[in-house]
Amino acid sequence: MAKTLIEMEASARDYGRLASQRQEEYLNVLEKVESTPAEVNAAVEARDAMKQKYEALNAEIAAKKAAMNVSEADENKPSKREKAVDGFADMVRGVVSNNRIAKLDDFKNAVLAPTTAPVGPSVTERSGAWALPTNVSTDFISTPLAPNPLVDAAAHSAIVNLEIPRIDITFGDAFNGIADGETAKEIELKGSDVKFGRVKSKVFVGLSETVLAGTNLALTQFVYSRLQDGLLKLEANRAFATKPATGEEHMSLYNAANAITKVTGDDLYSAIVAAIADFEDEYADNLSIFMSRKDWFAIQTKLANGNSSFYSQTPEQVFGIPVHLTAKAVKPVIGDFSQYHVNYDPTTAQFEQDKDIKTGIVSFVATTWVDAQVKLAAAFRIADAKGSLPSLG
Repeated sequence: MAKTLIEMEASARDYGRLASQRQEEYLNVLEKVESTPAEVNAAVEARDAMKQKYEALNAEIAAKKAAMNVSEADENKPSKREKAVDGFADMVRGVVSNNRIAKLDDFKNAVLAPTTAPVGPSVTERSGAWALPTNVSTDFISTPLAPNPLVDAAAHSAIVNLEIPRIDITFGDAFNGIADGETAKEIELKGSDVKFGRVKSKVFVGLSETVLAGTNLALTQFVYSRLQDGLLKLEANRAFATKPATGEEHMSLYNAANAITKVTGDDLYSAIVAAIADFEDEYADNLSIFMSRKDWFAIQTKLANGNSSFYSQTPEQVFGIPVHLTAKAVKPVIGDFSQYHVNYDPTTAQFEQDKDIKTGIVSFVATTWVDAQVKLAAAFRIADAKGSLPSLG
C-alpha cells in the first residue's frame, strides 16, 4: 500500500531522531580510549546508514510534495485560520496585560471580522455574533453554546443605523393585496419603517493565568465561545423578558410596548391551537412556537389521558408546526419569528479588562451595541389558559 505524505513525514521524524542517536553513539566510541578500530568502523557504518536513510526519505517527501504542488513556502506561510487565531489571542493578551481598550473596527483585518453583514439564511449569518470575529466562530468553537433557538428563528444583521421597511422584503408579493386586517392597521398606526437604535451590552469572561499562558488556539476557543455564549443569552433573555430593563421594553415579546395579541382557551392546548388559527394567511407558512418544557409536558399528559403510546408524539406532530422548547418562554409565543429582528452595530464593539479587587479575578469584557425590534406585532400571539394569564409588563 502506498504511503501517505503524513506517514512518510512521521517516519522521517523517527529517522531523524535515530540519526542523532547514532551520531552520539559514534562520538562515545571515539571518546573511549579502549575502543578498537572494528568498533569505530561499526559505529561509522551505523551512523552513515541511518543518515543515508534519513536523507533519502526526505528526498522522497520533497518529491511527493512537489508532485502535489506543495512548496515549503506555502507550508510555512500562516493560513487565514492561523492569522485569525493569532490576531484574536494577541488582542486578548494585550487588553488583559496592558489594560488597554481594543475596538473591533481597529483590528478587524487581523481577525478577518466584517464590519457589516447582510441578513442571510445560514446559521453563521444569523448567529447573533456579528459583533465578534465570525470566522473564528465558524472554525474553532468547540464548547456547547447557550441554547438559544432565536439563533435559527429570528432575523439578525450588523448594519449601522439600520432602517428597514415594516413589510419586510422576505414576504415578496404576499402583501400586495392586503388592504385591511391587523397587519395593515399596524402599519398605518406605526409607520412603514422600523428604525433600530443602540443598547449597550456587556459580556464578561473570567480569565485565569493558565488560560492566558495557553496556546493561541486554546485561548481563542475559550474566550470567543464564552463571549458568544453571553451574547446568545442576552438575546434570549431580552426577547422573553417579563420585566425588561428600562430602555429595553421594546425588545420583549411579552411587553405591552409591542401590543402582541393574547389568545386564551379553556386550557393551554386549546389556546395554542386557537392562536395558530388566528393568524392571517401570509404568516401561516413560517409559524413556530416557543414554549417551556413544563407547559409541553402538561399538554402531553393531558392529551395522553393514560395512553402511554401518545408520549412518543413530538410537539411538532401535535401542533403541526415547529416547536422550540425553552425555559425562557414563560408563556407560549406563536408567530413568524423572522419578524423579530436583532441588529448589532459592528463598528463600535470594544474589548477591555475589568479586575475584581476583592477576588483578584481578571475579566475580559466585550461591550457591544445592539437593538432588537418586533417588526410586525401582527406576526405573533401569546397563548394561555383562561383565568391564568399574568401581567407580563
